Amino acid sequence: MIVRTHQTRDSVGSSHGSNLARLGEYSARMAAGDYEAVYEYFAPDFMSHATARVSPNAVGTDIRPQEHKFWQMAKTAFPDMEFRVDVLLEVDDLVVSHWTLTGTHSGGAYYDVPPSGARVTINGTAILRLRDGQVVEHWGGPHCMHGIGLARVVGPGPHAATATHP
Repeated sequence: MIVRTHQTRDSVGSSHGSNLARLGEYSARMAAGDYEAVYEYFAPDFMSHATARVSPNAVGTDIRPQEHKFWQMAKTAFPDMEFRVDVLLEVDDLVVSHWTLTGTHSGGAYYDVPPSGARVTINGTAILRLRDGQVVEHWGGPHCMHGIGLARVVGPGPHAATATHP
């Protein structure tokens, strides 16, 4: 894993490195199946700039349950799921995390894609802003939303507008 930190403000009152530690704790708890951790590590006023794209009906609501739902769905779809953080960069109150989820798609559906039995790799990048040890803002997300990339689907769907037809 690559980890880089850089603080541009005075070190007095700085949380240098503590944001990385908090995210490490959170990732470990979620990977272990402690999905309630989202309510401890994400602030009640948490806002994701990806909500309109990923869960439009959740815009303007407490979206922490969406994070909880993602982890449950992933663990169900990929019972042998392994999660790792590959790169962490910290600048002041922002942390950039590039992560990888691997597993065999042998459990339930991942979004609308039924289990295939195939081994899959899903990468994601998140930019997170932390305040008082909690995530308050998010940009990014999985590079495989709604199962796109797990199966080639012909016909309507969230990917249809960008699909290439021979």
